Amino acid sequence: MLELKSCPRCKGDMHTNRDMYGTYKECLQCGHMQDIQDPNRLASLLEYATKKQAA
Repeated sequence: MLELKSCPRCKGDMHTNRDMYGTYKECLQCGHMQDIQDPNRLASLLEYATKKQAA
């Protein structure tokens, strides 16, 4: 997916991509990268941490 003028550093175009580490956005002009967090994964990690503290 291509997002026009959405780079926070240079206002360039961001391209969404995925690799073995997860999903990320990368600027086509300056190379700036942002990780995209999976909301379901984040919720499961929070649930795991809460259960671990309760034990």
